[in-house]
Amino acid sequence: MLSELLQDRSALYVSGAMTAPERENFELILEFHAEVRAYVADLERATTRIWLSHLAPTAAPPADLKSRILGTVSRQPAPPAPEGIVVTDAAGHVEWVNPAFSALCGYTLAELKGRKPGHLLQGPATDPQIVQRIRSSVAAHAACSETLTNYHRDGSTYLVRVSIAPILDDDRQPLWFVARERKIPATPLATPVSP
Repeated sequence: MLSELLQDRSALYVSGAMTAPERENFELILEFHAEVRAYVADLERATTRIWLSHLAPTAAPPADLKSRILGTVSRQPAPPAPEGIVVTDAAGHVEWVNPAFSALCGYTLAELKGRKPGHLLQGPATDPQIVQRIRSSVAAHAACSETLTNYHRDGSTYLVRVSIAPILDDDRQPLWFVARERKIPATPLATPVSP
């Protein structure tokens, strides 16, 4: 049985009453939490039935509607490369990662589940001051963004922009933390110009 908090958040999501960041974080919960996903689907079906029951029969849509929609969709810019996403419990243990995160770091969900990601991804080249700032933000249940060096499963390093946001309950206690990671391309060193 879902907690009352998750039922309330599901209703806010279905009704469209969440802010854009709240909606984005809740959609991550939907990806990894099957019970919440099923509850939201039930709410959406019920809402649709209620909405449709109040509509009067109308004329058929315009004949060119399909071509107008397809034209609009084809003009949309390509979406950016997917971010690596990690969802941890309140103690920082991995509960879920998306495929983009696994591709970024080389670890599967099975290898990460129940572990703290920093223990696997950080090493000698990781700046300890940045790690401490991240830990302080998480301990304060605050969002943060940092750029740091992480380690791939094969031992190679990569630079990543990490943004962490807590998902809090009504008492402002964390339920989960969501980390979004985007690899920063290495910039080639400038070649000195000879006089």
